[in-house]
Amino acid sequence: MRLIRVATVWLVGALSIGAAAAHAQTAASSGSEPRLYVEFNGGPTLGHKSDAFVGGEIGFRLVAGLDVVVEGGHIGNAATEALDTAAAIIAASPDLGGTVSSTTKKVNYVDVGIRYHVQGIPVVHPYVLFGGGVAGVTTEATFAVNGTQVNAADRGVQLGGDLSGTTRKAFVVAGFGLNVPLLKRLFVDIGYRYGRISPKTDEVETDTGISTHRVLFGVGVHF
Repeated sequence: MRLIRVATVWLVGALSIGAAAAHAQTAASSGSEPRLYVEFNGGPTLGHKSDAFVGGEIGFRLVAGLDVVVEGGHIGNAATEALDTAAAIIAASPDLGGTVSSTTKKVNYVDVGIRYHVQGIPVVHPYVLFGGGVAGVTTEATFAVNGTQVNAADRGVQLGGDLSGTTRKAFVVAGFGLNVPLLKRLFVDIGYRYGRISPKTDEVETDTGISTHRVLFGVGVHF
């Protein structure tokens, strides 16, 4: 997808700039490395429908170069092509006879994972991570007739779970990034997260999986 290719090029450029900025700083070494960090982050999300996310994470150093990480956040809209197709079928039905106004899949997620710090660059900290958890997905579809938004239920149309409601689903995430130190304990995080939300066909027969793409910018502090 063109948006993802453009974002990838842009992200690589941002990582390169971050590395150059960090090399310009004086590397300060301390007798004991901090074992805990807290980070707040956000950025654009890419996919069938682009939007934004906000989130945060807490990490604890297990051994040198390896952290256990807990993250959580909210994605504004991760709607899929399958949702748009299902909504269009309902909109065109004789009972409704209108158009689709909007489709959204709002995602609240939390996961636990491992972050591995790649060694080799002393003044910046490249990393890769993998984790798993749960995502609450709220699906919404709105419709209009002759340009006026209508309630499908008022026209005798009962929306199924593929077009409305909230479902908890399994969520896995993988990603990479670069931590750039600022001052003594602050750092900037520039990265990318790929997420996969599994379908839950035992609750919604026609449910499909959701892929999420987050371009991440964060600020954190070590303790």
